[in-house]
Amino acid sequence: MPVASSQRWGLVLLKVGSPEFMVSLADSQALFAKYQMAIHNEPPEQCNPRTFYEFLVDSPLEPWHPRDGLPQGYGSFHQQYWMDGRLIAVGVIDILPRCVSSVYFYYDPELGQLSLGTYASLRHASCISTVVCFREICLTRSLHGHSSVLQYYYMGFYIHTCPKMRYKASYSPSFLLCPEVYTWHPVNECKIRLDQNKYCRFNDDPNARDKDGDVVLNDVLVLSHQRAMSYCIYVAMDRMDRNVDDAEEVMQYARLVGMKCARRMFLVRT
Repeated sequence: MPVASSQRWGLVLLKVGSPEFMVSLADSQALFAKYQMAIHNEPPEQCNPRTFYEFLVDSPLEPWHPRDGLPQGYGSFHQQYWMDGRLIAVGVIDILPRCVSSVYFYYDPELGQLSLGTYASLRHASCISTVVCFREICLTRSLHGHSSVLQYYYMGFYIHTCPKMRYKASYSPSFLLCPEVYTWHPVNECKIRLDQNKYCRFNDDPNARDKDGDVVLNDVLVLSHQRAMSYCIYVAMDRMDRNVDDAEEVMQYARLVGMKCARRMFLVRT
């Protein structure tokens, strides 16, 4: 009979220097290195603290804690899983106003030898991933109770030919994004197509297109010399002393992020 164990999980905000983050930093780094070497066969020199920091700590998201927001605020977090005082798994997630986005997950490879009943029947990699996804889905539901606009859980990339990612398609309802039109489609329908072709357009309408990809260059917002402005104003103000034509670069940026975002965030120009 499995021996009862003490289990807990908690969110740690990725804020370098904060006591809450620093107290478990060494444990997180050690677990990450152990996982990368055992599961991905990476050499020890590639699993150093610098790699860990650049990959899973240095987030572009700034912590945001509005008065009417979620109790823990928004930003990047490590969702830690502890058993008997030992860190056994970490889910790296971004909590945004409308969704919880899964970034990466690593765990102690020794969990593969755990017996039934130990930490919710974690016996092999697929079970570990399943339990973590369940936890993150529960977290999303809990956060939805605090903010009704937060209602989506993004599991990250899905690679149909990768066995380690197949578990992501087992949840329902789940959807995949069309790589050409950016519309959402039921994962079960997409799987049938992906069994036949590695690359698929999921939208059947040949006339459908990504309207957000129609770039209006002059409407793109830029930040130049600490001043916010539209691209057309930036060009007019800087026309006399500009030596480089960056229109194509700005156009490429707008295509990548879409005009909806290009009209809401700033592209820094120096």
